[in-house]
Amino acid sequence: MADGAARERFAGDLFLDLADKGWLVVEADEAERVIAELTRTLEVVRSRVHRLEVSRRLRDAEVDGIAPEVAQFAVDTVFAEQVTAGTWERALVELPKYIEAFRIAARNASHDGTPKR
Repeated sequence: MADGAARERFAGDLFLDLADKGWLVVEADEAERVIAELTRTLEVVRSRVHRLEVSRRLRDAEVDGIAPEVAQFAVDTVFAEQVTAGTWERALVELPKYIEAFRIAARNASHDGTPKR
């Protein structure tokens, strides 16, 4: 998948724009639930990106006598990286935008509609 295709899967800038303009409005309790889920998702993504980084270091190290489970971890991670083609790294950039957009959207619901960051 090309980098452009990965970007099409995310709409962080759009959500921020809608929230900034007051067009995204979400009640505070619903926004809190969404933000909590997005935060959990962000933690999972961070964990996966960390695995990718460790796998890359293992590949670059070319260590002889590596334990089979470590070698399998590296192979699995390389395969996952090829399938996702940068999506995890892009998610690290985009998910915080979603979180901020929902924070603004909650403020939009409780204020006069004038967004404030």
